[in-house]
Amino acid sequence: MNLHSYAVRVLGALALLACCDPSGIAVRPAHAEPSRGESWGAIASIEGWYGYAVNFPSRGAAELAARARCDRAAGRPGTCVVRTYFDRSCGALAKGNYGEWGTAVAATPNEAGKVAAGQCETHLPTEPCKVVVSVCSPG
Repeated sequence: MNLHSYAVRVLGALALLACCDPSGIAVRPAHAEPSRGESWGAIASIEGWYGYAVNFPSRGAAELAARARCDRAAGRPGTCVVRTYFDRSCGALAKGNYGEWGTAVAATPNEAGKVAAGQCETHLPTEPCKVVVSVCSPG
């Protein structure tokens, strides 16, 4: 991806974030309802930072917003990676103490969190992983 393409994507994501809930609880698009009953969410992370987006009309829009939020939190544009995405369900990200991570998609935030922590712990069986975010994008 060249610099111009990246700048266009970041500016688009920032435009989406401009309509957001400033409390940081969730990112929502400006229009009222997603098309065709889709309600996408995504979680992105990098080295101790994460961002998420829910209730977007497409997977791409949710991923772009989650990466932008994560990049902003990390203070390093273009570094965050989408770890999971979900449509009309819940997604979770769990992290360990040494960079391990796990993700899951499930019907409830608790179920997604438990599965994500279990997946993370397969990489580090001696210490428990912690769920850092578990969110839903209901349809």
